[in-house]
Amino acid sequence: MYKKNILTLFFVFLFLLSGCAVKQPSEEKNLIIEQQYIKAVFIPYYEMSEFTINSNENEFKNKINKAFKKLEDNGFNRVTVHVRPCADAFYKSTYFPISEYCFGAQGSDLLFDPLEIMIEIAHKHNLSIEAWINPYRVSQSNDYSKLSNTNKAFEWMNTQKVYSGDNGLYFNPADKDVNELIVNGVKEIVSNYAVDSVCFDDYFYPTKAEDIDEGYYDDYKANGGEKSLQDWRRDNVSNMVKAVYSAIKEINPMVSFGISPASNIDNDYSNLYADVEKWSSEEGYIDYICPQIYFGFQNESQPFMKTVKLWCNTASCRLYVALPMYKSSKEDEFAGNGGRLEFVKNNDVVARQITYLSKLDQVKGFYLFSYSSLKDNEETKNLYSAMQKSFE
Repeated sequence: MYKKNILTLFFVFLFLLSGCAVKQPSEEKNLIIEQQYIKAVFIPYYEMSEFTINSNENEFKNKINKAFKKLEDNGFNRVTVHVRPCADAFYKSTYFPISEYCFGAQGSDLLFDPLEIMIEIAHKHNLSIEAWINPYRVSQSNDYSKLSNTNKAFEWMNTQKVYSGDNGLYFNPADKDVNELIVNGVKEIVSNYAVDSVCFDDYFYPTKAEDIDEGYYDDYKANGGEKSLQDWRRDNVSNMVKAVYSAIKEINPMVSFGISPASNIDNDYSNLYADVEKWSSEEGYIDYICPQIYFGFQNESQPFMKTVKLWCNTASCRLYVALPMYKSSKEDEFAGNGGRLEFVKNNDVVARQITYLSKLDQVKGFYLFSYSSLKDNEETKNLYSAMQKSFE
């Protein structure tokens, strides 16, 4: 009896020892991802639609396989797919209806699960996959009748939980039910899908109008709140970001969470109420930040190199830079006279930006906007050449 107990304890000890010594596959993979220089591509909802609408499951798989193989072959290692562009979903959700951009009508049946399929195919092609979300945007129309009756915003239409902005309907960041919905929506993705990371877009407060959350702010003041409307709004957004980060880490600490804000830090802070400096320099908000530096070297208001350096001096977390491949060969109308034709006259602007970023220790990767801009032309050839030479 004694010998049997000793033998049993010996095997238990070996089992525990092996469990401590060997990393779980998901942890090992995500550690590798964190150590990589990220080379990512955004696939926005309107490009996703070209894959999903009028496709059956097999057709969708073939299209995505071709697209992701192309990314792998050309040196990319991450794909960031728009899975919740508004209060809707490109996946099976108990909180949000199926997106109108997915199968043509909001609230339609889930003919197949695009996110599940994309995860499988991305990992087959050695791409990490990121779920890209617009947390507050409800719709790009102000017409509530266009919402599915299963949409939470439809249920909340006569309350301050949803308001009309200049470019559609938005959830109100001041409302606790809204923030709970956003957190639960992210938890659902991280719990049910093997995504490697989650990315929030740059839509926060899209208006400075004071009436949109007047009742909430009056309650705050009545209960002894002393912050200005502007600081209170920034707190609303920051508290949501922190809650999302905590929820992700509680479910799977290896899933990264980041935000891709507009590149003007002052504008983010003052007009969108997004305290990007706080998020990217303090613990507990985000793992990375990826400012959308969609400017050329000759842009007169935000020249590329100057803007990148500003972010290098701001962010303590992992810093990626989103690049404007979509501007290739196009006039840049807001770049001033000096930069207006930069992308027309030069077919290597983004290629040179990649080379520049590769020399900066603070920058850990780049994102291209967007997939459809990777055309068979000189700009793309120069881009691939710069990627190869910069990361040999």
